[in-house]
Amino acid sequence: MTGSKIQDLIVKQLEMLMTVTQFVTDLCLNELEDRGELVLVGDTPLVPHVADYRIETILTRDGSDQ
Repeated sequence: MTGSKIQDLIVKQLEMLMTVTQFVTDLCLNELEDRGELVLVGDTPLVPHVADYRIETILTRDGSDQ
């Protein structure tokens, strides 16, 4: 997808890739909402998705190893 390894990209390329992924995510979220597939749990949308993998990131780490 990136044309090279993520580790080989410069910061500007990483930022552009994040911009593209955010744009596609926003389009998908709007489409799911239009189709009535999003559920609110309180004020938080529950986004349906399917993934056969999980990659630990700064957003998913529990912080116990820092």
